[in-house]
Amino acid sequence: MKKNVTIIIRHQLFWLDSLTETVEDCQPILFMQAASQTPNPSCKIAALIPAYREAMAIADVVNRTTPHVDLVLVVDDGSPDDTAELARKAGAEVIVHTVNQGKGAAMKTGMKTLTERGFDYILLLDGDGQHAPEEIPRFTAPARNGSAYVVVGNRFENVKGMPIVRRMVNSLMSRIISNACGVRIPDTQCGFRLVRSSLVTYIMGSSEHFDFETEMLLLASRAGFSIQSVPVSTIYGAEKTKIRPVRDTIKFIKLMRRWQKQSGPLPVGDAELRQAGAGK
Repeated sequence: MKKNVTIIIRHQLFWLDSLTETVEDCQPILFMQAASQTPNPSCKIAALIPAYREAMAIADVVNRTTPHVDLVLVVDDGSPDDTAELARKAGAEVIVHTVNQGKGAAMKTGMKTLTERGFDYILLLDGDGQHAPEEIPRFTAPARNGSAYVVVGNRFENVKGMPIVRRMVNSLMSRIISNACGVRIPDTQCGFRLVRSSLVTYIMGSSEHFDFETEMLLLASRAGFSIQSVPVSTIYGAEKTKIRPVRDTIKFIKLMRRWQKQSGPLPVGDAELRQAGAGK
């Protein structure tokens, strides 16, 4: 059984690699609009931490994140441990899913909540300590100077410490997704990112697990929003990865096949984007 699954995945990865050469023929982007350059130093920024079984690290992550944002929201995705309680004690607001729904579902819950509460930007980071909260200003700086729609962390400026297999897989996926988005995104698999709240309507998508982080980029680019990157540290500790290679590879393949078929652009409803596009 395992041998058959391996053969299937190898075949699908060969198809994915060929997609990097063909996807440009069905480019879905009307235009890539940069954010307005109007500085907004008083913009409201909230940190969103989707968490599942992160009792060991969540309090430290919340404590180190708090000085850099206006609010820290933890969405506990049905953890059987004390993740939610420890996050509250550290000063975060907490939403709890009664059952585990997947990282993407937790992100959607938090993004919808923070958008409804009027935050201008949402800073996403993991609760396991793989993202350094001290680097949050690298994301909030472009937000405060008005130049950000989507900002994604880039670990590839210093890959020391990244396991070689992850480095190869991340590099391949980043190349494929960059081509699909029509813009170079060095590290599409990095969950450390910032999103302008006005994008939330466009990027909800259908994915509920780790593949939502990829779908978010595809939908943002398809709607014409700019995507930029900032360097971040590569941090791998003793934490156990929640990524399931076979399941998540298959989900990624299905997502990219679905994306390849949907070659038409999404309508851009944001008035600012319509005006900017008409002026080009």
